[in-house]
Formats: sequence, C-alpha cells, structure tokens
Amino acid sequence: MKTYQNLCADYYDLDKPTAPDEALKFYLEYIEKVKGPILEPMCGSGRFLVPFLERGFNVEGLDASMHMLGICMQKCAEKNIKPVLYPQYLNEMTLEKQYNLIFIPSGSLGLITHKDQVLLCLKNIYDRLSPNGTFVFEIETIHAIPKNLGVWEGKTREKSDGGQILLSTLPIYNSEKQVLQVICRYELIKNAQIISTEMEDMRTRLYQHEEMDDWLTDVGFKDIMRYKVYGRAEPDEKDEVIVYECKKY
Repeated sequence: MKTYQNLCADYYDLDKPTAPDEALKFYLEYIEKVKGPILEPMCGSGRFLVPFLERGFNVEGLDASMHMLGICMQKCAEKNIKPVLYPQYLNEMTLEKQYNLIFIPSGSLGLITHKDQVLLCLKNIYDRLSPNGTFVFEIETIHAIPKNLGVWEGKTREKSDGGQILLSTLPIYNSEKQVLQVICRYELIKNAQIISTEMEDMRTRLYQHEEMDDWLTDVGFKDIMRYKVYGRAEPDEKDEVIVYECKKY
C-alpha cells in the first residue's frame, strides 16, 4: 500500500488545511533571517509553504506525492502564486542548487523508517545546504506511542461538494524497530453510498531521546541543538516531539 494517494491527500488537507500558528511562527523566525533560497522537503499540501510564499519568501518545495503537490498547486493558483515544486522522494533527491535553509516541520522526516534510508536523506539534505546553511526539523519520540494500540477508530471530514471522507485507523507498534504502523481505510461517501475506498499503510519511526544526535554527526552536521517543540528550552526525556537545529560548515 502506498501513502498519500488521492483520498488520503484530500482527507489530510481537510483535516489540516493550515499550519498551527505556533509552528508557523517558529519556522518563520528562521526564514526571516535567511537571505537566498530555502527548501521545504516533504512539503505536502503546502500548509507551511503557501503562507511563506504569500509573504514573499524564496521557498521551494519537494514532495513524493503528486496528489499532495496537486493540492499545493491548486492553493497557489487561487492566490496567484507560482511555486517551484519538485516531485521527488527525499532519498532520491537530485537537485543541483544549494539552499541557505532547509526545514521539515510536523515530524514528516519520521515517515522514513529505515536507518540506512534516514542517513541517506540526511546526507542529501547536507549536500544541498550552502556553507553555513541551517537544517531545522522535528522528530517524534517513543513517548508519542498512542494509547489506543490495536483498536479501530474512525472520524469523518466534510467535502465542499457535500460528500464525506470516513477515515478508519488501526495503530500497531513494533517496539524492536521503533516503528508505529497505522493501517488506514479511507471511504468516500456521498448520498449514503460508498463511492470509492483507499487503503494506506502509514509508518512512522519514533526515536529514543538522543538517538538522532549521532546520526547527524555521522553525516557531518555541526552545532546540533535540540529544543522543546516550538520553544528554545532543552527537551527532557519524556517529550513527545523534539525540534533539531544543526549547521553545515
């Protein structure tokens, strides 16, 4: 099963149409300090990218899902914005230019679950950073394991045409691999009829408290800083999300 297909992308945008104010402000602080190009890999439907483009910043986006990029392009068209978007997987990124800032919000990097692939993605990001460039991103820790493991749950979101998308989820956690698997079933419902169904196998790697530090060092990053989510305080061992900031010299 693939991720972020048609119904999944539609549901995601209905469920998370805009970035949280606190998160947007946090990343905006980095963007405002940067002169030159900025890249958001795994930009999805553009809930961070679009508001930054609206503010006139030189931010480009990259994502593996054409469905998500399609939603992003539609949002930009409605605002008369012409985005620069690359339909690529992060582990296969072939961009030639370098960026002064690369950021991945919302824990999206966790969608890369195998260590060798994570290291490859980190190396690709490192190579695409300009000298003195900054990489900022979030990870979820093992304390983010949901309490409803093994239980099916459901919720719906309304579409503008009167239809609904019903999402049913079953979370499963593999403690040995530190991977949270969520089996998702999306059903498009209109006039009390199921129009289409889509299955998704969503997997997220959860990290030990300082596990990422050595990986970043191995790739070549320097000045590695860890923060509580959207703040500047040092995280503790029970935080569910950690923000990383690191440099390339």
